[in-house]
Amino acid sequence: MDLSRMLAVQLIKTRFVRHAVRENADLDIFRQKPTPRVIAGLVLIGASYVLCWPVISALGGFAAYVRQPLWVVVGAPVVWTMTHFLCMFGAYLAGKEHSRAFLKWAVRLFVEKHAPDCLPD
Repeated sequence: MDLSRMLAVQLIKTRFVRHAVRENADLDIFRQKPTPRVIAGLVLIGASYVLCWPVISALGGFAAYVRQPLWVVVGAPVVWTMTHFLCMFGAYLAGKEHSRAFLKWAVRLFVEKHAPDCLPD
């Protein structure tokens, strides 16, 4: 038995996955018009990705220019932490419904592909 099948069989034993398979979880929630709160959350998540590494790279360039490596040694973790919190706040604003729907759909597809004979009725 390969690793993906063993994982699928173990996942099927959980209530979350059995429920996802029984209700034939799909991505219908993404067809609804997003609320302003969800849009703001997604914008913050995107901004955290767009800002993090360019700012750290610029900080590294600045540190090399002024010949003070402490700027990047201290600044990079601070910038990374700030963008991480920005991403987490965006995820909080976007809400758990979209994440839960996507996870149910992905898990259902995984177990249906790798262990179709073990699915619940």
